[in-house]
Amino acid sequence: MKMLAVLFVLTLILGVAMYGGVPPDPTPTQILGHSQPVQINTSEVSPQQSPTPTRKLPRADATARLPDSFAGTRVDGRLRADAGGSLIIDAEIRRVFDYFLASIGEEPLETSVARLRRYIETQLPKPAADHAIQLLSQYLDYKRQLLLLEQHHTQQADIDAMRARFRAVEQLRAGIFDDRVHQAFFALDEANDHFTLERLAIRHDATLDASGKGAALDRLQDSLPAELKDTVAVQMQMQLREQTRALAANGGNPAALRQLRQQLVGNAAAARLEALDRQRQAWQSRLTAYNQAKRRIQRSQGLGEADKRAAIARLAAEQFNENERQRLQAAEQLLAAKRG
Repeated sequence: MKMLAVLFVLTLILGVAMYGGVPPDPTPTQILGHSQPVQINTSEVSPQQSPTPTRKLPRADATARLPDSFAGTRVDGRLRADAGGSLIIDAEIRRVFDYFLASIGEEPLETSVARLRRYIETQLPKPAADHAIQLLSQYLDYKRQLLLLEQHHTQQADIDAMRARFRAVEQLRAGIFDDRVHQAFFALDEANDHFTLERLAIRHDATLDASGKGAALDRLQDSLPAELKDTVAVQMQMQLREQTRALAANGGNPAALRQLRQQLVGNAAAARLEALDRQRQAWQSRLTAYNQAKRRIQRSQGLGEADKRAAIARLAAEQFNENERQRLQAAEQLLAAKRG
């Protein structure tokens, strides 16, 4: 992503001095992409977003195709106008922009932008198309200024420095886009960035013990937009699994595991995980007792094979309900596979 941003701005500086105006219309062979389906390069798209198909690009001369890296993908996002011909402002617009601009580095900026402009013109009526092209000009300016901002806000592990950079990026966006576009394009990104930053601050807050950090993290999770909660939960669980394995490798005890969970996923999730641990332990204990009794039946000298099978079936029926017997069968198959 950093390389893409550098290539983007270098091309801006060297080739397009620029986008207060719009490049002249290119010829069809310069701008039209092929009609193969496409999927977004997700480097600039929030994790919770999923590709949305749109109309295919018109067919054109094979020499005008998108770069080879786009083969087998579909245009991400869609451009829409309302009944009056006005552009509908939503996050889909930015996804379309990001899809076509992902070609930067494989071809000149002018070619990528020209292709995107023509795509806009084929998808939207006026005045929606003019509005979308105006937003593209602003988006390109935002990308250029973002790289300049990054040069003044180098990546640091210090929380205050990270907050300052976060505020600077928000202010940059607010200065370029109106409120409606700012929210549509960046609201979820900013909510996710805010959550990540504040979660890091909680983790490193020396004034809080593990329980206090867990409570603060619970409150922070409650403040997340609904669209982000599932994605964030998955990310947190992945991190927890990694650190749990590391803790176990270093001989961590149950108390250390509880503290780790509280600090990484919050008190509520830590309590649910502990309850799940107890259920698993109880199941394992029952399974162990069952297998011991089953082996005694199998070793019995006074029973024939048919009687042994009947006794084992009665044992399973006595100790497990119908749903549990399905789990029991799966557990026995897994054990047999390991032994095999």
